[in-house]
Amino acid sequence: MRRKRLLIALLIVFVLIGGTLIYFSTFKLKHVNITGCELSDEELIRQTVKDYAYMDNTILLYWRNKFNKIKGIPFVAKLEIEFKSKDTVNVTVYEKKIAGCIEYMESYVYFDKDGIILETAKDRKKDVPLIEGLEFESWEMGEKLPLKDETKFNHILTITQLTDKYSLYLEGIEFTPEGDIVLKMGDIDVEVGDGSYLAIQMMNLGNIIAELGGRSGVLYMKDFSSDDGVASFKTREMIKAEEEKAAKEKEQKEKEAREAKEKEEAAKAGKDSKSESTEEGGEDDDSDDGSDDDSDDDYSDDYSDDDYEEDYDSDDDSDDYSDEDYDSDEESDDDDFDDYSDDSDDYSDDGSDDYSDDSDYDDGSEDWE
Repeated sequence: MRRKRLLIALLIVFVLIGGTLIYFSTFKLKHVNITGCELSDEELIRQTVKDYAYMDNTILLYWRNKFNKIKGIPFVAKLEIEFKSKDTVNVTVYEKKIAGCIEYMESYVYFDKDGIILETAKDRKKDVPLIEGLEFESWEMGEKLPLKDETKFNHILTITQLTDKYSLYLEGIEFTPEGDIVLKMGDIDVEVGDGSYLAIQMMNLGNIIAELGGRSGVLYMKDFSSDDGVASFKTREMIKAEEEKAAKEKEQKEKEAREAKEKEEAAKAGKDSKSESTEEGGEDDDSDDGSDDDSDDDYSDDYSDDDYEEDYDSDDDSDDYSDEDYDSDEESDDDDFDDYSDDSDDYSDDGSDDYSDDSDYDDGSEDWE
């Protein structure tokens, strides 16, 4: 009897266990409804949730996540899973706040408000400001971005928080080499200086941009340090005209400087050339004097009177000249001499004086130098 009761009890237990297993098997996870995804990958989250469920069971998934939250999904701070039906769960995604992204090796590196690197991707995510002008050497996934200047990251965090607070559209942030911050807000670049007055600037920025009426240009707010501060605006056309004017002025100054330098070099070259020619002329005079003396001596040595007489006497052609020819030649020579004499009278003393004046040219060239 007792043995029979034991068998009945065991049978009931098996039936209950079997029934429970059969009932649990009906809780097959088929649908995962996700809300709250803006930056994170919805399909990645759905697949992660399904992989986290034991035997694809919705009840087991719910209790497991209750005591051990799902972690490690890019851009996701936490997930809340709600049991909706036997085959369906609702997942609410709480994303990490992304401070911005930087462009690196043709990819975008995303980091959160703590500077922790969340993900790299080829595509630029919408509404995430692109940060330019940050300096770092290397980085690792899941680690803090190693910035050389932590002040810049503090400015990024302040700007992104104020952007959310005042519902401003921020496309990018640029840190210039001069230490200024430029906010990229659509077609308008906003220069806010070194970040000392970000709170007051961001509070008034929305109203100022609204008054611009969609124009494109640069808004200067470096000195906007109080509620009654003054901001100035220049359109792209104005900036382009100013840049072209400045470029022309610069080009003109460079041209004038270049021409002045060329003139100076030409004058210097002319001066050096004149000096060299003067020195060479002096040397030539001395060499001419010496060569004349030597040539006279050589000539006198080579050609003696005896040689001349011998040469003259040995000339057979001299016999051909008759006395009559000689006389006629003599008369012609006299006539030529008379003509030369007449011409020589034309050379007056005035002419010689003029020539002597010209001889002073060398003195004038030295004074010029």
